[in-house]
Amino acid sequence: MSIFLALPALILIGAWYWIRRHSLKVEEANRLGIRVVCISDTHGDHEKLTENFPDGDILIHAGDFTRFGNLKDAEKFNEWLGRIKAQRSFQHLIIVNGNHESNAPWQKMAEQILSNAVFLKNCCISLRVSKSTERIPSDMCSGRSVNVQIFGSDFFWPMQTENPYYKLIPTGVDIVVSHGPCKSLVDSDRGCAMLLREVLRAGPRLVVSGHIHEARGAAARGATRFVNAANCGPGGYAISAPATVVDI
Repeated sequence: MSIFLALPALILIGAWYWIRRHSLKVEEANRLGIRVVCISDTHGDHEKLTENFPDGDILIHAGDFTRFGNLKDAEKFNEWLGRIKAQRSFQHLIIVNGNHESNAPWQKMAEQILSNAVFLKNCCISLRVSKSTERIPSDMCSGRSVNVQIFGSDFFWPMQTENPYYKLIPTGVDIVVSHGPCKSLVDSDRGCAMLLREVLRAGPRLVVSGHIHEARGAAARGATRFVNAANCGPGGYAISAPATVVDI
């Protein structure tokens, strides 16, 4: 008799495990199969990240690669990017402005200064990325490359009204890079509500930010992952944390 009483519970447990396994397979099938390495807020101290720097398919820096827009910091950062590109297998390097760069005197020449990367400022780019076989599950091996759409924002302080530049984020974009974080997600409650609204509309897989050093970490909302990749510690410009690695 006890066996019969236990049957409903056993059926429910079995159904839960089936749903869980099925949902994981669906999530895995929707992955792009690429690795993104995220850094931010290096403030001219980028060399300290070199040792044991992780490899990946795309390297993203979410801004504040200088101290107060110092041109020499920007030039040395570009040289470092060149060395990282030569030493690792990154196919694309993406950079956006932080608050330290957005008003720098050399801002109009940013693309030339950052010649070893793709500099994005309120625009989107579609990149072809070859998948790394060691990171592709066996049921995802039908394609060896994938298009990845990335939107990079200029720096804006948190806004209470609509930001027309955030409205440029296309629906279905894969990655959004913004120096300032979204409200209530790895932001110590100092992020931008308008950015969050547009991100939720667009539905990216990944949002990479920094700016709030003490809010470094990761969070998720729905199918979107949010990373604050700040490498410098709270209240200073010294590197205190490694790069963040995300598989999408």
